[in-house]
Amino acid sequence: MTLTIVVPAYNEATRLGRSLPVLLNHLQARPEACRVVVVDDGSTDGTADAVRALMPAHSELDLLSLARQQGKGGAVRAGMLASQSDVVGFMDADLSTSLDHIDQAVTELERGADVVIGSRALPTSHTVTAQPAYRRIGARVFREITRVIGAVPNTPDAQCGFKFFRGAVAYDLFVSTVVNRWMFDLEILRLAVYRNYKLAQIPVEWTNDPDSRLRLTVDTLRMIRDLARIRWRFWRGHYGDSARTP
Repeated sequence: MTLTIVVPAYNEATRLGRSLPVLLNHLQARPEACRVVVVDDGSTDGTADAVRALMPAHSELDLLSLARQQGKGGAVRAGMLASQSDVVGFMDADLSTSLDHIDQAVTELERGADVVIGSRALPTSHTVTAQPAYRRIGARVFREITRVIGAVPNTPDAQCGFKFFRGAVAYDLFVSTVVNRWMFDLEILRLAVYRNYKLAQIPVEWTNDPDSRLRLTVDTLRMIRDLARIRWRFWRGHYGDSARTP
């Protein structure tokens, strides 16, 4: 089996200098052949140079540079579609989710899941460093908005940046999606349910990153717009006419 992990990055030169060696060293101990694809989302701070500096010592590290910033969803999509591995996943550059959960995700796929979602909302999940109160309140409000507008059933933490897929499933889903910003997770998961793929959730240990790029006012409005766009596209049949046959 082969495994690829996609790391979207926008102006992450400093952070990647710390986190990439940790991720690469962790993967070296795994039994399968592993690759890491960093997708530079049109950065202006030398993110690509930080990745290139590590590449001579790590043949399993690849860099995919986008000509202009597309958003996290666009960067993840580019990396996922570039992968040809049996299993492909994505995680954030800050490694907020413990790397120990990679093994859990792969195990769930081996047991028959098509998509594995890391969730901070399950009873046995553990938050090492919590978000500030205003962000927790904002997250609750946003979860309610997604429920009303139309979210994925039984996935209370659809936006955790830790998801793994069977390779063929990842291609089928990401080649069909259009949302480039924060709501790309929801679009992917709704499409996975629509196409009758089997979803599994795993509890995760998660550490809040105080340097979050999310801006509550502007990005919440964009999220609501993208949620409406997703719902409109499903209503218009842009994702196909029928669910995939299992």
